Amino acid sequence: MSPSLHEVNPLLRNNPRHAVLGVDPGLAATGFAVLEGPSLDRLRVLAQGTVRTESTLPVSRRIGLLYDRLDGLLSEYPVKGIALEDHFSRRASPGAGLMLGPVVGIVALLADRHGVPLLPISPRELKHRITGTGAASKVAVQRALAVWLGNGLRIGSTHEGDAMGLAFLGYSRMVAP
Repeated sequence: MSPSLHEVNPLLRNNPRHAVLGVDPGLAATGFAVLEGPSLDRLRVLAQGTVRTESTLPVSRRIGLLYDRLDGLLSEYPVKGIALEDHFSRRASPGAGLMLGPVVGIVALLADRHGVPLLPISPRELKHRITGTGAASKVAVQRALAVWLGNGLRIGSTHEGDAMGLAFLGYSRMVAP
């Protein structure tokens, strides 16, 4: 029997405030979203945004800025898991793919430091689980999220939209694994 939208993982049941941080990693722009609620059909957005770093800054400084912002979110909200977009390779732009390594590394480090699980999710799985097809467009994913999270949902960038979807799917994994 599969769990319903109202069933809660026993590890989360005693904590009415459980949240998931979704992270769409990128060195130039990292999207984030924190969703919280007692069940999938009663989620609310606690935080969302895009951390942008200037290409003129040294990579170490850019990574530091991302670390500080994500660490702040993990300290501020009752996050119980981090859903991270998992990129195995980027054939279209291998240089950009290589720059994801440090960003993914800091997210993994933050998960460890804050004692929360890291939930890797592929772009195809994200699209398929939210829209029903792994080939869905970003717009289709955002429309489906608006249905789940409410039509008043405002998404400021594609990075935010991806992070929102990751948080939603990560939450569903934690509530009904």
